[in-house]
Amino acid sequence: MKIGQRLDIVNISKYYGDFKVLDSINLVCEPGEFVTILGSSGSGKTTLLKVIAGFESNSDGSIHINNESIAKRKAYERNIGMLFQNYALFPHMTVEENVAYPLKLRKVPKKEIKERVENILNVVKLNNMGKRYPKQLSGGQQQRVALARAIVYNPPLLLLDEPLGALDMNLRHNMQFEIKRITKELGITTISVTHDQEEAFAMSDKICIMSDGKVQQFASPEEIYERPSNRFVAEFMGTTNIIGIKDITYIKKDNNHTLIKGITEISEAPMELLAETKYIKTDIKEALFTLRPESIRLASEKSYNNEFTVKLEESVYLGERVKIKATALNKLLNINLNVNEFRNLENTDKVKLVFAPEDIAVIYDK
Repeated sequence: MKIGQRLDIVNISKYYGDFKVLDSINLVCEPGEFVTILGSSGSGKTTLLKVIAGFESNSDGSIHINNESIAKRKAYERNIGMLFQNYALFPHMTVEENVAYPLKLRKVPKKEIKERVENILNVVKLNNMGKRYPKQLSGGQQQRVALARAIVYNPPLLLLDEPLGALDMNLRHNMQFEIKRITKELGITTISVTHDQEEAFAMSDKICIMSDGKVQQFASPEEIYERPSNRFVAEFMGTTNIIGIKDITYIKKDNNHTLIKGITEISEAPMELLAETKYIKTDIKEALFTLRPESIRLASEKSYNNEFTVKLEESVYLGERVKIKATALNKLLNINLNVNEFRNLENTDKVKLVFAPEDIAVIYDK
């Protein structure tokens, strides 16, 4: 049985005195979706999670689970599952007792408690550890117990507050897959807060990028990386190049794509960009476009039209690839090249590079 329900956050704002921490937040999380709220410190992401949980009241707006308003309910009345970074396990209780605790609070019959605890421990792969105490478990095992306790009573929504922050790197990577597997298996709607971009990409169906209390973009990981909505999102989500283009002419290619021609900051010759028409503003003659380091390639006889020349300034060896800083005209660029391609370069003062017209995203805010 899939237990996840739809979450609607409608025009949620939060004030502390005159300071606006959350500014008209609107999000829709479909049943069973894993949504990550991502942002730097002070972006408002943790406050939003607390408002959803009921630990903080909202100043404006409403929150609905399965079309039922919960904004006026106290935290314990919302029946929402929570997993904290520190796990908050009871040290004097066994694994079974920890997991059973929320069911006992809800006065579930003993026979049903036993069955549900056994079932959920099997889901989190701890079915042979029910009699152990938290101090006898590894960090990853403790987290699984905390997760089991948070979902054993079939909450309509699961909230995760920096769930992997206390784990070392290898265990954190393993738990990313485990939490994603468990939440998908149960079909539970999950909202996670993190500042870790890799974690957000690995676990999420959708990512909500926040800054200054506002939603900057809410979309799939692929769309956020490949089609950022503005400069903040483009620069926040990994390394990219932001390049200006002017004297733009727009040529509609088909119903979905528009060809953009103009003069860029990296070449004196005109360049061509191919973008999705829905992102284009044809009345504007200057714009920016994002170009990821991995989309830049060495020029060849079969190169694309967008050829430009760079001077290599710095390079860092990273195994299979080399991370490069280079200048094209006066523009400093980030470039990734295959290590063998880099070693075969003859003149690092004049390296010809290209990129495909479709390997960009157009943005209009500077």
